[in-house]
Amino acid sequence: MPFPEIFASLLASRGIAPEGKEAFLNPSYESLHDPLLLPDMERARNRVIEAVRSSERIAVFGDYDGDGIPATALMADFFRRAGHKNIEFYIPHRHDEGFGLNTDAMKELAERGATLLITLDCGTADIGEVRLAKGLGMDVIITDHHEPKEELPEAYAIVNPKLKGSAYPFDSLCGCGVAFKLVQAVLAKERFGIPLGQEKWLLDLVGIATLSDMVPLVGENRILARFGLEVLRKTRRPGLLALLRNLNINPSYLTEDDITFMITPRINAASRMGEPEDAFKLLSTDKGIEAERLAAHLEKINQERKGLVGSLVKAAKHELGKREAIRDVIVIGNPEWRPGLLGLVCANLVDEYQRPAFVWGRDGDGVLKGSCRSYNGYDLFALMSAVPRSFIEFGGHKGAGGFSITLEEVGVLEEKLSAALGTLTSPNPLLGKERVLPISLNEVGEDLWKTVAQFAPFGTGNEKPVFKISNAPFGKEENHLEIMLGNGIKAISFFSSPESYKLKTDSPSCTLHAHLEKSYFRNRPEVRLRIVDIEA
Repeated sequence: MPFPEIFASLLASRGIAPEGKEAFLNPSYESLHDPLLLPDMERARNRVIEAVRSSERIAVFGDYDGDGIPATALMADFFRRAGHKNIEFYIPHRHDEGFGLNTDAMKELAERGATLLITLDCGTADIGEVRLAKGLGMDVIITDHHEPKEELPEAYAIVNPKLKGSAYPFDSLCGCGVAFKLVQAVLAKERFGIPLGQEKWLLDLVGIATLSDMVPLVGENRILARFGLEVLRKTRRPGLLALLRNLNINPSYLTEDDITFMITPRINAASRMGEPEDAFKLLSTDKGIEAERLAAHLEKINQERKGLVGSLVKAAKHELGKREAIRDVIVIGNPEWRPGLLGLVCANLVDEYQRPAFVWGRDGDGVLKGSCRSYNGYDLFALMSAVPRSFIEFGGHKGAGGFSITLEEVGVLEEKLSAALGTLTSPNPLLGKERVLPISLNEVGEDLWKTVAQFAPFGTGNEKPVFKISNAPFGKEENHLEIMLGNGIKAISFFSSPESYKLKTDSPSCTLHAHLEKSYFRNRPEVRLRIVDIEA
């Protein structure tokens, strides 16, 4: 297939019409939507400006994940640049406090003198906690992107693109993206001495969060991710630079895969292992020595996290292996499992069994809590909303969510969810369904890479293309699974072996299904194939 045909096929598989080609391939920062179109944004930005001008005590409450922590670091950076020092940042502990606002935190922040509370990546569902905060003398500005329920908190402002009646043209921003919109709105009216355009340096954090939170990389998210990566490649943040040094990643060649598979797990590991403040400090510190210490610490706890998650995944697959059949939705859990680690278990099960997964455990208070992850575009929030009485609480968005449940209900949850899945609208056929593109081995190289790279960054809703190479000759296998093909091109699959693909090592050739990527390992550019599947 000539490269113009590949180019046209990649456009078509993404539903991009000819008139939209330029906007997709060359997204413009100026194409970002007016933040004042977001619900309550004008009211929110005016209240923030008032608080800064009068030096009020501001409390920023951010979620503990790869979206909320960068959002909290973004707000810390903004207020520092604005010269506002009467501020504190609160990130709840995943195990002890759970997702969203909680009453103890509201009381603590009020006792510390806060009169304005800004939430990041949470708050839309926290009716009682917002009522308490208001009664304690705090105005509450909610910035969030999670799906709202019928009843909303009585907050001073709720800035969420998913609210009914929202005039905002794009409803799939991550939480950090919404926080960035608040900063944009504030600076459009009052610069606080911040030079024009300086807010673009915050896009590294928006890029991390957008790529971390499984929001679709289309529309405005594509712009934020593209420019976020550009800023990340020039980042001045000591914490990020220290982390990248530890990972042997040259910032100049940073890719979306480096974010998704290297940086995000280390941010999330902090909260999963009970130390979310360390990830926030890493992203916000301006001290090199502290950055090096925090980067080393995050690497240590990430290794500990890997061991714990690996044992949970093994246990889950063992239990699933005993079942006579696997339903359309997987529900599995154990009272001994730690809820903070279960999102990663979900993701593994989704990859293995290719269906939505709900995994539950028990927190320190004896409550059954879990995480869920979607497959192939099914709307998880809609799925949970179809059986609302099954849960004590639930929340999230299309791709991921969380829930709490009684022991009685968890026993029948799989049956109910599997039945409800059939009632949902079919998922977007373009999401996760990249058409396999046949090519010859001699077409693999720099020119093909340049064609494919125009469609990056890749992720949810903009998946990497899969190429099929028939009769690919190969030589030896080394660490992981590394196949040296006949023309010197390398095909690799990490943490795999020939047995992973039932590959006979004495076969003279095979049919490869693979992504195309460019590696900069040891600063040596190399176009190679990342194996998806092998037909011997």
